[in-house]
Amino acid sequence: MKARDVILAAIFAAVLFVPAGLTAEVHMRCDDDDNLFRGDDVSVDFEDGSIIFTDQESNETVEITERADLVVNGQVVRLSRGQRALVKDYYVTFDAILEDAKSIGLQGAKVGARGAALGLKAAVGVLLLLSPNYDGDDLEKDLEEDQEKLERVASKLEKRAERLEKRADKLERLHEGLRDNIDELNELGWF
Repeated sequence: MKARDVILAAIFAAVLFVPAGLTAEVHMRCDDDDNLFRGDDVSVDFEDGSIIFTDQESNETVEITERADLVVNGQVVRLSRGQRALVKDYYVTFDAILEDAKSIGLQGAKVGARGAALGLKAAVGVLLLLSPNYDGDDLEKDLEEDQEKLERVASKLEKRAERLEKRADKLERLHEGLRDNIDELNELGWF
């Protein structure tokens, strides 16, 4: 599984199944060479505007705050201007992915509900075929219009998901940049 797939799965799980305002915890397992994290079991928590990564084996933590502060194992890391900009970009990108994933997930649920309603309408239409005043052409016309609307909405949703995937790719690059540019993160065997 690619790192962006893990990120997306974790974000969808975090956003869709945890009400706003509560702490979300997602365990991310990465088992191939294209990992976001070098560790095998890293949890991601969202608390008070911070993103907190915890390695489950060592119990080491990395916290990134809204103000672009970086805290490694409880110790604030002194950052250069460039490092702080990188941390801020990472935070903003992560946060944007969460918001997009939440919105896409909610809209996807609506599309699913509309699809189910269309299926029900088709089933009712089949029953209406028993009527001498309703034929297959009537059923096709009734369903076709709704299906086209649903396909347009689904197409827009797919385009939004593609943009989300690009953001996830950016997040991967930023994550690598954090490790490459901040010794305290690079020294962690799991981050």
